[in-house]
Amino acid sequence: MIELRLVQHALALARFGNFGRAADSLGISQPSLTRSIAALEATLGVKLFDRNRRGIEPTAFGTVFLTEGKVLLAHEAGLYAKIEAMAGLQEGMLVIGAGPYASEISVGRAVARVTTAHPRLRVEISSLDPEDIVRLVKEGRCEVGIVDVAGLEHEPDLAVEALPAHAVHLACRPGHPLASGGAFQLDEVLRYPLVTTTLRGIVAAAAGQNSAVGRLDRETGNFAPAILVNSLSLARQIARECDALFPGTQAMLAADLAAGHLVCLDFRIPIMQTNYGIVRRRDRTPSPALELFTQILREIEAGTALG
Repeated sequence: MIELRLVQHALALARFGNFGRAADSLGISQPSLTRSIAALEATLGVKLFDRNRRGIEPTAFGTVFLTEGKVLLAHEAGLYAKIEAMAGLQEGMLVIGAGPYASEISVGRAVARVTTAHPRLRVEISSLDPEDIVRLVKEGRCEVGIVDVAGLEHEPDLAVEALPAHAVHLACRPGHPLASGGAFQLDEVLRYPLVTTTLRGIVAAAAGQNSAVGRLDRETGNFAPAILVNSLSLARQIARECDALFPGTQAMLAADLAAGHLVCLDFRIPIMQTNYGIVRRRDRTPSPALELFTQILREIEAGTALG
């Protein structure tokens, strides 16, 4: 293994053709430079420089070494430049996996802020089921997942950080049988199909009490609603046109409520809230891009968690 420091010493000697001047340019003593050249020649097993009346001249081996040495140092400089650019977020790649609710509530806004501040940063976002996102995180194909964390708390390979919960409301079209008003019980609500993503945890167990709204998988404990979607925009559109109920946060529903396309039911139970968080591999050091993204994500989540 040849130290790049020694390559620099050989290049300086070739440039000045004199040990004294070369040593001065490097800020080292002449004996130190002499030892460096001797160490290089011993490592390579060939003579790199001839000493004659004209001064110091590279041998045929030395000429080849100096040519390739310049390339090595150029690569080193390029490497340092890339590392500095990545540390300063002037370049780099951030791959994010996010569930539909997290994407709409905070992930999109966080990415917008990151890329506005650092426009040369590349970001890739995939909206997938939590199981797929967790698999991609474990495989190293996704640096971070923002997903439902139910059941992930004790995964030894994952670092899991829960984000603040957001209250979820049930919405329906204005002409829905339940839209006439009044407080409803769970069994009354579960007479109508749900249009949303796969439900998990205690929410899945509650919804699974009535097969009219979907199907509970006894093996996984997950609940597939009667109308299963991976797009909340599509879910709202469907709810506006039929008797399906859409569970969403106040921010998600605001535009449709203001336009009179949807109305909120007078129905709330404590478990109706989001349960997602930040998931990444425990053995991987977060990139600067990920650190900035998660910092901004936390700020957005903290400011919107009450609604």
